[in-house]
Amino acid sequence: MEIINKYVEAQSEQTWVFMGIAFALSILFVIGGKYIDKQDPMKKPSKFMIIVDVFYGFIFNLYNSIFKGHCKSILPYSAMLIILLFTMNWIGLFLPVAAPATDYNVPLSLVIISFGFRYALEFKHMGIGAHIKSYFDPIPVMFPLNLMDIVAKPLSMSMRLFGNILSGSLILSVYYSAMDSVQNSLLGFIPMNADGTPIISLLGGIVGPPLHFYFDMFSGTIQAFVFTLLTLIFSSLALDLDEMDEKAEKGV
Repeated sequence: MEIINKYVEAQSEQTWVFMGIAFALSILFVIGGKYIDKQDPMKKPSKFMIIVDVFYGFIFNLYNSIFKGHCKSILPYSAMLIILLFTMNWIGLFLPVAAPATDYNVPLSLVIISFGFRYALEFKHMGIGAHIKSYFDPIPVMFPLNLMDIVAKPLSMSMRLFGNILSGSLILSVYYSAMDSVQNSLLGFIPMNADGTPIISLLGGIVGPPLHFYFDMFSGTIQAFVFTLLTLIFSSLALDLDEMDEKAEKGV
């Protein structure tokens, strides 16, 4: 129990929010999947099914433009990933919690899972021998640089998501702190909390929505798309898609 207690205490608020979102989405995916499975394709689709169809068309076109119909196992993963990232980045608009990606452990864990999926695809379709050989291409002297690729790409992906979401959160925090100070100076009659901050942030509420639209909604959506796109691209780079096309044509 002591080990469990230490583990629980070591987790940040963002980690618990991330785990809660993942758990909630898992339940919704199961319920939604059963609902979709019961739908009659010959009947008029509901609004929910129209949304599902549009989303599937979007994610399938994104996948197909990169993988050309190969490795379809990554399609449901990429769909789940973009929904998870989208929910993570928007959660601050609806709940008074910090965005999970502002804790570096969250982007890092997502990158580890994505690259684990990438290596699994490569080992399955190209073989471990081809993977080892790739570190010596185009010439053996490139081995140290190619070896750095194991760390460089995951690090850049995780830092991109972490940096963009954290910078937006910091800018919003500085803005609200400045607005509270101005409000405290101009409208001192508004009740204060024990820490000296206004109970109601009037000035923050006036200018805040456009900032939230950009940093939470627009930037959060872009980061979800970019992270998913990079996952697909890096996974495809590990495969010889032209060779897979030739094998498919020959029926191998």
